[in-house]
Amino acid sequence: MKNVSLIKKIEYEEDLSKTYPVTFVLDFDRSMAKEIFNEIKDQSLLAHNKINVGNNSFTVEIPLKSIGQITKILLKNDLGFYGVYVLYDNFLEMKEV
Repeated sequence: MKNVSLIKKIEYEEDLSKTYPVTFVLDFDRSMAKEIFNEIKDQSLLAHNKINVGNNSFTVEIPLKSIGQITKILLKNDLGFYGVYVLYDNFLEMKEV
């Protein structure tokens, strides 16, 4: 198990303006990343003007309330996506169920 990512369910809190590094797993070509990033940036959905692009994913720092708007952009560009998540780290607190 070399490439294991621990992920946690995203639970919305009252403060939706708090930002997290959200990863979108897509069916896309890396060359499309710049086009998608520019569209997301033009709509002022980013906390920071940075993107981290993987082979079939990208990660952007956004408030959780922007997830739906970014999803609309992906669908508008006919991009299939397989997951939206925040890596399990200090970004999300562990809560008792």
